[in-house]
Amino acid sequence: MLREQVRVHRWLVLTGLIVLAGAAFVFGRGLFAGNARDAFTPEEREWFERNAGNIVFGPYLNAPLSFINEKGELSGITADYVRLLEEKLGVEFREAPPTTVSEVLQNMRAGRVDLTSGLTRTPERMEYLVFSEPYVRVPILIVVRQGTWERLTLEEMRGLRISVGENFGAHDYLKRTHPELQLIPVPNDLEGLLRLSTGEVDAMILHVTALSFHVAQESLSNLHVAGRIPFEYELAMAVRKDERILLRIIQKGLDQITEKEKETIWRRWVYARAPPFYLDPLFLRVVVILLVGVAVVVGTVITWNKALKRQVRARTHELAEAHRNVSFLAEASLILSETLDYSETLSRLGELCVRHFADWCVIDVMVDGRIRRLAGAHVSPTKRPLLDTLAERYPAREESSSPASEVLRTRQPRLYPEMSEEEIRATCENEEHTQLIVALGTRSAISVPLISRGNMLGVLTLGSGPLGRRYGSKELELAQEVARHATLAYDNARLYQQARDAIRIRDAFLMVAAHELRTPLTSLKLRLSILHRAVQGAPEQPVRTDILLRELPRIEAQAERLRTLIEQLLDVSCIGAGRFELMREEVDLRQVVRDVVDDLGEQLARSGSPLELRTGSPAIGKWDRFRMEQVVTNLLENAIKFGAGKPLEVWVEPGPDAVRLSVRDQGIGFPSEARARIFEKFERAVSEKHYGGLGLGLFIARQIVEAHGGTILVESTPGVGSTFTVVLPYGERSRSVVEGT
Repeated sequence: MLREQVRVHRWLVLTGLIVLAGAAFVFGRGLFAGNARDAFTPEEREWFERNAGNIVFGPYLNAPLSFINEKGELSGITADYVRLLEEKLGVEFREAPPTTVSEVLQNMRAGRVDLTSGLTRTPERMEYLVFSEPYVRVPILIVVRQGTWERLTLEEMRGLRISVGENFGAHDYLKRTHPELQLIPVPNDLEGLLRLSTGEVDAMILHVTALSFHVAQESLSNLHVAGRIPFEYELAMAVRKDERILLRIIQKGLDQITEKEKETIWRRWVYARAPPFYLDPLFLRVVVILLVGVAVVVGTVITWNKALKRQVRARTHELAEAHRNVSFLAEASLILSETLDYSETLSRLGELCVRHFADWCVIDVMVDGRIRRLAGAHVSPTKRPLLDTLAERYPAREESSSPASEVLRTRQPRLYPEMSEEEIRATCENEEHTQLIVALGTRSAISVPLISRGNMLGVLTLGSGPLGRRYGSKELELAQEVARHATLAYDNARLYQQARDAIRIRDAFLMVAAHELRTPLTSLKLRLSILHRAVQGAPEQPVRTDILLRELPRIEAQAERLRTLIEQLLDVSCIGAGRFELMREEVDLRQVVRDVVDDLGEQLARSGSPLELRTGSPAIGKWDRFRMEQVVTNLLENAIKFGAGKPLEVWVEPGPDAVRLSVRDQGIGFPSEARARIFEKFERAVSEKHYGGLGLGLFIARQIVEAHGGTILVESTPGVGSTFTVVLPYGERSRSVVEGT
């Protein structure tokens, strides 16, 4: 009860504040206007103090904007604004003799005048002038003699004689947008109206202030307003383009002119009948504010008791809902923290969501770049097979229109508060898909993304049936909070699994590396022992040449093998540290392949695999020769190792934009699922027990090829063999060489 009384008191205070604010806005404007100089920057203040007495103002003659009255003084709308501006700035401009608009523009272009008032911005004038914000906007009218035309537009005035002020803004506008009109320039608006009144012209285009003023002053009673053109005078102060600092000062002075002062100037020169007091906007604003205040007070009192009851019921419901949600999130956190097996964790989370606020739940996650459904749950055990059918036939895909697919594409949550069967059909692939979703019981749904560190991990989708709740913003927030908990747990479990896999790979690599390094060292030690025994057996005799010739090549081969293994480890270290650099030069890939084949001649002979080499025309590109030799060596040694003594093929095919290097063996091959991982560090398609090596050759080859902007692909069939294909782009210079051959 006390809380409701406080609420009512707040309403009453708010009402009073509204009334006071309205009164302050209506009656208090202009009471606290400051001095324009207070807003000057130091640069503006220094310039103004230095040049204030030398600013030349050039007026033009065109009543009622600017004219000489019977006392010989400059008068009119623009003159009044200049006087106000002088007052706001605390300065008196030097006034040039009044003249026509054309002459004022010429004087400003020549630098004889610094400032003028009452010009409209046009493209022609903006070439040498800069303008302030408009201080008054004046409509432009089409005026004809009575008894001629009732209504006219510019498109209907073709062939008519039309008078318009020479070089006025309307004149420039009509010349630019309606060159087909017959325009008769006049020095001022009064001259044009007199010609129209006497029949010398058919129509006159001028602004409403000039028409109002001259009709009253000259008693021109035979004129009639026939229309309005889509252009209006936005009267502004104009300054020469080379004096932009003066424009900033002028604008700050104009900003100090109040709306009341503007209205006074307008009423002084535009003759119109004053409306009744009850149509005065000020009176209407006060009445509206008072009526609103009274209505708020009365409405607040009337709805007091009902509002209190609704508030108590709503607050009780919110507290109960908040308690259920907190309990749900606490249980979810417990489930997600109990195990690092993310498949089991997500399954238990789905069951919890179904118990708390969903009829069914599915969780799709990204595994190896593909979306997989890891969990699904339904409140009815008899409908759980439908989830299996849905996952098998209609898995989430980025190109699908399902809610989960939409979230995968946009990374934004989707809320479906109420779904008709037609709306469900719009999110499905076909009628069978639609019937599966309907059979699950779906009238409201939510899909939220699982995102960790900017990476899309999956989607959580919840559905509610006809008898369940309708999802809204609160349920969406709860689902997003569940998704955040699930994302953290899933990401931790995934990182844990990756760490375990990395440790396993590291241990396997260390074992293989130790074996691979020990083998040549053992052989090297054995060869050195043989030489040592040969020397010790007959120290007084020279070592036999045949023993040296037999053992030294073997020692050299084992040392070369050690060097190769160490270089592979160093290359992997450089790649991981980002210090993998290329020394590009013009290289003929054919010659590189021939050199590598020559170097591996003895190894080819031992393997028993005949080699067919096809090189064709020159294949010259801007590549790193040493790295290209590594690529060819790794691919050819791989073919020799797994070729099982069968024929090998190597061919080089230059193309218009790239060269293709292919290495084919007819050996053991490997299954298709091993394609993606054989190019990773320490990976093999076969067991290391039967084939040696560190598992780095293909990884290094791929890194070198990709560093050159190329690609490496493999096609393999178990028992048939493998074909590795490298596609290398030419450098710009090398491409021209190829095209010239």
